[in-house]
Amino acid sequence: MTHWVTYSEPSANRLTALLRQLGQSAICESVTKIEPMRPKDPFPEEKPELIIVLSQHAAAAYLDHYFKPSHEGISALAIGKTTAAKLIEHGALEVSTPRVANSEGLLAMPQVQALYPSQRVWLLTGEGGRDLVANTLADRCDLQRLSLYRREKRRVNLPAGFKPKAIWVGSVHGLQQVDEAIEPLKICRQRTMLVAASERVADYACERDWTKVLICEASDAEAVKDACARIDHDQ
Repeated sequence: MTHWVTYSEPSANRLTALLRQLGQSAICESVTKIEPMRPKDPFPEEKPELIIVLSQHAAAAYLDHYFKPSHEGISALAIGKTTAAKLIEHGALEVSTPRVANSEGLLAMPQVQALYPSQRVWLLTGEGGRDLVANTLADRCDLQRLSLYRREKRRVNLPAGFKPKAIWVGSVHGLQQVDEAIEPLKICRQRTMLVAASERVADYACERDWTKVLICEASDAEAVKDACARIDHDQ
């Protein structure tokens, strides 16, 4: 049986390659595509004291199109390891990550707890999605939210009768698209393992009647290896 990787790119190909390196059969068929967009408000000329980055897509868009040499040395908070990796590789920012890779973990970081009303903060994110960070910080600092991409539904192309060994899902939006895609394929939520990238996605899956759910940070090779072992044991 074959793992179905539904992540958006570039994570989809990275995860598929890792699964194959681990001796697993895997198909890369994303349910979401990322469309870049220009923020409604332009990046201000005056640099911030803090940058908060909520996804690898926001990190890539910022580094490719909006970073300036004057930003070098700014403190940046990345919500997870994959997001942090892009910023660290670039080498210009002082990058930190929360102990728990979600919005709540980010908001608990000392750099966020210490914010004051006049402090300039850029929040780099995508259109839509969860607004917890933006709503929480709106009155605590001089916050500018900059939406750098949007997620679009992608039609999947899977063979009739396809029954995945496990489905790997990276976001709530991705899970919503998976739920649509499995109906014509007659994939059963109660019998199919779903591997969620975060506790938030796992909780949402349980609300949607998925009963076999694992949590795995796909950028962590050891975590992926452990998840595969657990899935194989369950077969």
